[in-house]
Amino acid sequence: MGFKNFLFLQRQTPRDAGPEAFDLALTAAAFDQTVQLIFLDDGVFWLNAGLPALLTETVEEIFVERQSLVAHGLAELVLPDGVASIEQDRLADLIRGADVVVGR
Repeated sequence: MGFKNFLFLQRQTPRDAGPEAFDLALTAAAFDQTVQLIFLDDGVFWLNAGLPALLTETVEEIFVERQSLVAHGLAELVLPDGVASIEQDRLADLIRGADVVVGR
């Protein structure tokens, strides 16, 4: 099996997404695939709830869309270690560059 670049878009709140929110991302990472995760829309509330340690240790790149932070009143939020803020145009580039895009 060849290596793929998986991009996971987390758009749901922790309450809506539930405990299995990151199962697919963690499974892909367990099979040595390249995994990127982006929080946008209501998904930015995961940054308040706290990210699972296994997620931050396993996923290569974790991003949050800046415009979603602003829209949800979280523009001043201090991002957890390993999470980078990106602009909307960078989001489009990441989606185009992914082999597999999974949205929630």
